[in-house]
Amino acid sequence: MSKLTDAQRIQIFWTATTIAVAVSLVQGAITTLVEICESEGFWTIRFSLGRREHFWWTAIAVALVASLGCMVLSFLAGNSNDSLGIILLASASSLAVFRYAWPAWRNRHYCSNRWAAWTGPSRTGIDATLVPLIQGSDPWPILSKDVPIMKQHPVEIRLPIFKSNLITDDPTDILKANKRLIDSESEKQPDEKSKTPIKPLNRVPDDKTGLYAPIHAGKSASLLWGSHIGFSPRVSRGILAVPQRLLQSSPLTSSGHNGQPVCLAHGILGRNKGLEPHTFILSLNPYRLEEKCVQWPRPSKVLRTYYREEMNAAYGGLGATFVAAATELALLLADSSHSLIEDWLSLRMEHQDHALNNQLARLGASDEELKVLYRLSYAAMLVSLGAHRKGRKWRPEMKLFTAYWKKCGGEMPAWIDTNVVAERIGREESGAGDTDLDALIEAVLYEIDTPRSV
Repeated sequence: MSKLTDAQRIQIFWTATTIAVAVSLVQGAITTLVEICESEGFWTIRFSLGRREHFWWTAIAVALVASLGCMVLSFLAGNSNDSLGIILLASASSLAVFRYAWPAWRNRHYCSNRWAAWTGPSRTGIDATLVPLIQGSDPWPILSKDVPIMKQHPVEIRLPIFKSNLITDDPTDILKANKRLIDSESEKQPDEKSKTPIKPLNRVPDDKTGLYAPIHAGKSASLLWGSHIGFSPRVSRGILAVPQRLLQSSPLTSSGHNGQPVCLAHGILGRNKGLEPHTFILSLNPYRLEEKCVQWPRPSKVLRTYYREEMNAAYGGLGATFVAAATELALLLADSSHSLIEDWLSLRMEHQDHALNNQLARLGASDEELKVLYRLSYAAMLVSLGAHRKGRKWRPEMKLFTAYWKKCGGEMPAWIDTNVVAERIGREESGAGDTDLDALIEAVLYEIDTPRSV
């Protein structure tokens, strides 16, 4: 070290100082951006940044360690005045590594799943006057093309770093804007009023309209929209009702327990309610469900009371059935691995199967039968998560439907005997492995033996 010249020693010192100052500025900018996002409600930006938290804190920690190394080198070369700088940098480096970088790496899978849980496809009710505007096999690029730029809610705002061809506006806002354009043109030309035909029921499954059957003139419809039909992912507006303590990188419940599963459950439930969530069918035997699901032995079951309090505060107005479903979803998520949750969400297993809904409508399923499928969608969600393994692609909706119909003592619909339905049931059973799918279904239909009410 004594061979270093004075110029080299000074260069090392200023290199260490420059790195430390630059890191401080970057760290301050990132911390400020995070605080602004959380205080102003820019949750799409915040959760997007959260997926990369472990990278930036690691970079900051590495830079501080490099600066510390340069400072130590300068000290050993004879700059005895650097001792205070070494102490400060050592403290800052330790803080960056153990307070920020290490926890961020531990939370990286959760932050990724949090993004998926809050930005996945959403199910939205479409007003009866707007449904006829959804025409064609891929209507949304056309509908969004000529509408004026709309002001976005803070929750939905994104950082415009990379240009994307995905649609950034909300589908209901797009439809309302188109309706206003049509109405204004009609006022200018009253003799040539636009009369958009009602969309026919017979459609190709999984088409890009996103509409669920049935669709009737003068009635609202249910729309499943997201990146699969060209919309840019954004956090659900349902996040506005969630306490901020559950939205941190290390969330806590009101009782002080781990709030990660509750936050994920809120994200899922905020996107998939449908038109009549208060009518969901679920008669749960939680102990039976615990014993038969792949997450057994379910260590998080001891948190049932605490999670129920959280869910009752959020969803009590939707009834006891919804609260029970929300509580069980959070408990299942608590006992599921990060990779299993990631796979389950990537396959859109939290939503009623849109393709199956369209398929059964073409086979002749009545409105009542389609409504029963919708009302069983939360029971199917719990069974699918309780039986999920990587690669399993089919929600047990038809097995659940047939089990429920038999319990109610009704005559099976004629379309149940078709090859299409038989193939579907076979697919639902094939991926279950050694999981007792029938027992799980029995656990969510525990005391259902009354006539159907729809």
